[in-house]
Amino acid sequence: MTSFPVAPTVKTKRLVLRALKADDFENVHRIWSDAENVKFLGGKPSTRMESWRRITNSAGMWPILGYGYWAVDEASSGSFIGMVGFADFQRDEPEGFSGDPEIGYVIDKAFHGQGYGREAMAACMQWLDETHGRRRSICMIDPDNIASIRIAERLGYRIFDEGVLGGKTLLLLERL
Repeated sequence: MTSFPVAPTVKTKRLVLRALKADDFENVHRIWSDAENVKFLGGKPSTRMESWRRITNSAGMWPILGYGYWAVDEASSGSFIGMVGFADFQRDEPEGFSGDPEIGYVIDKAFHGQGYGREAMAACMQWLDETHGRRRSICMIDPDNIASIRIAERLGYRIFDEGVLGGKTLLLLERL
């Protein structure tokens, strides 16, 4: 396994994926505490403590797993627009939904509809394939989140099952 002390920088035409840092806290909290941004991510806005834990947990994954989450900046403006990356959360539910890199993302609602989620996820997947070899990755998506289902399917993810997380039935997808 290749490990990284911090997230490497990945650039696309319109985005810069970079290591999260303490200075990102207010932006991370702004996004994760907004009910509209987290509507399909459990629906519960984060407290300041939960937002801080997102940063520290994300940074801690890199040296342990060899992957984790990036901060996403819009290249042209430098604006922090979200977080994207992979994790293994060692989930208790849905049963068996751990062990493979789980891709996830959140893009600030002010930047929705511009293709940034797809662009960032595609960059993540390319990075994973190049550094860890082509391997299975997984994701779970709220069945009402049509935009994320479309993005995942365009990037090669296919539904393989349903699972329950926190009482909510979610679609389980994989990319082989």
